[in-house]
Formats: sequence, structure tokens, C-alpha cells
Amino acid sequence: MKIEQNSHKRTKDSLNTKTLDFYGPFKFTRGEKYLFHSDKINNEGIYIWTIKDEYKGINYVHYVGETTLFGKRQREHLIQMTGLNYGIWDAELAKQGISKMIWNGMWRNKSSDAVALLLDNYADLSKNVKDYIGLINIYFAPTTFTTNLRRHIEGCIGWNLRRKYPEFKIFFPDDNHIGTKANRLGQKIFLNIPEDIAGIDKELII
Repeated sequence: MKIEQNSHKRTKDSLNTKTLDFYGPFKFTRGEKYLFHSDKINNEGIYIWTIKDEYKGINYVHYVGETTLFGKRQREHLIQMTGLNYGIWDAELAKQGISKMIWNGMWRNKSSDAVALLLDNYADLSKNVKDYIGLINIYFAPTTFTTNLRRHIEGCIGWNLRRKYPEFKIFFPDDNHIGTKANRLGQKIFLNIPEDIAGIDKELII
């Protein structure tokens, strides 16, 4: 009888446990880690962008997202960055673990001068944009979840960082949108990531 109870518990636990196997890091820039040559580009899943402090060897979270098509979603991000709609960071300082946003992103500027400011600064910012994009490392976990569950897990990862590890969110702006379900599901999730990422727990309750 005791054996049957333990067996039942293992079955129940396995139903309430999920594992995310992350691949990467991928890069936007050409090379052996080039994202768009990956066999994962047509997968749905959850992804984490990081920026690495090259002196201390610390990976900091820069963005957490979910998608139905990995490659397509990263192309959309690239368009937003090169179009200066997203914020741009100083690449040389970022390599030292120092966060300095040199362009706030046009989406944050709701004034009538937003377009004029973009055009005034475009030439000076263009090289910075390329250097900044070259910094970004992308880890991706293919999934077969529903959209609502993917978004919930994405939100749990982001909020766990914000609430438990505020010292590690230096490249993760507070206005990055992340959302979760109103009620937690009580499920355990394991994150298998090739490298340690500061502020990302390997085990979460979602």
C-alpha cells in the first residue's frame, strides 16, 4: 500500500513539473552562433536576452519574451532596435557591467518632438546601435505550451528577477512589460540553461 501511495505521488508530481531546456547563446551578428542559421528559428518558445560583464563574467538579464516563431520574433526586435524605437545602451560600458542608456527609445517619448529628435541623433547613434546589438546573447527554450501558459512562465521569470534580485536587473528596465496570471498554478518548473544568468533561478513555482 505504501508503495502504491509513493507511486501515485510521483505521478502527481510529474504532472505538476515542467522543464525548459534552453539553447544558446545565439547572436544577432554573423558567426557560428548566428541566430538565423539555428534549427530553432521556426519553434515556439520562451527566450532570455542577456548582456555579459566581460570583466566579472556575469550574465545580466536584458529581456524576457515568448513567441510562436522564434526567428520571426527576433527579426521584429531587430527592426525595432535599428529603427531606434527601442532604447540603446553604451556597448563599451555594458561590457564592464555598467548600464548607460544613450538613447531612451522613441516608444518612450510621447512628445511632438520625438521624430525630430530621432532624426537629429540618427547619424551619431547608428554605430552605437550595431555595437549594442552585437552584445546581446539570446537563450531559447522550445515549448509546446498554450500561449497563455508561455506568457505566464515568461512573466514568472521576469517578476522573480524583479522581486528577488533587484541588484541584478541593471539592464532590465522597470518599464519592460511582463505579466502573469492572477493566480499561480502551483506547478514547479526547472530551467536548464547552458550558462548561469544572474537573477534567474533554476527552479520556480509558477
